[in-house]
Amino acid sequence: MKRLEDRRQNWRSAPANVLTFINLGAGALVCWWAASEFDLGWAPAEWLDSLGWMERWMEGIGTEERRVAGILWLLVVWGLGQLCDLLDGAVARAMGADGAQGAMLDSMADLVSAGLAPAFIGMALMMEWRAAGGLFPGLEWSPVLALLVMMAGAWRLARFARGFGGPQDERFDFAGIPAPVAALYWGMVLLLWAERGADSLGWIGWLGAIGVTLLPLGMVSRWPQFGFKTWGQDKAMDRMRIVWLIAAVGLVMGMGAFGGVLALISYPLTAALFIRLRPST
Repeated sequence: MKRLEDRRQNWRSAPANVLTFINLGAGALVCWWAASEFDLGWAPAEWLDSLGWMERWMEGIGTEERRVAGILWLLVVWGLGQLCDLLDGAVARAMGADGAQGAMLDSMADLVSAGLAPAFIGMALMMEWRAAGGLFPGLEWSPVLALLVMMAGAWRLARFARGFGGPQDERFDFAGIPAPVAALYWGMVLLLWAERGADSLGWIGWLGAIGVTLLPLGMVSRWPQFGFKTWGQDKAMDRMRIVWLIAAVGLVMGMGAFGGVLALISYPLTAALFIRLRPST
């Protein structure tokens, strides 16, 4: 009887596990591509070439630059992984298969896709900026600081695994900036670099500085935050999510990738401010 129940549980957990493994695989690909060559667009472009998809992909996105095509493909794969990460918990709960093993697997996937991957992308980007003369004088060594994102992600996920990452107050979902925000942040910075290239060297270094200092600090902090996996459980929190999403969409539509970066920076600040001002129930 127990064996039959175990089999049923395995089948119920399969859809969520598939989503988690897609997230893990996407993160691993991003790490590989970021570490394969100095030019961030080269490795994913070679991968597309090997599958015979390059010409159709470049036509579809409307670019003639191989570098840009490769970077955009990397971002699509990475974004697919983050979407699967957003959905796997909901699918597990809907199938009645949420448990300790699935949660641990999800944390391991997040460590790769939202810890290692943004660290690799950040380091590779900052090395490109250094080669182009875009880093501040005396800070040519600073690409190594991108590893702090990985360390912060590991610390945060370990804290959750021990049961100390959840909220101590019913007003918020969890403490500290979620690890996937690191993936989204560095993905947006990479998109900016793909769009503007050397024209952005005058200011993009500041975004890199935020990404290797304030972002990892926020990840290991106790800032109260709201998430999106608990949608529908709190009407006031849902309204706050909707307001932020509308503002984020407006920023992206009006300012493109730079608006996306600003929206991501505003996310933890908006959440912390709203939760601090909201009365306890």
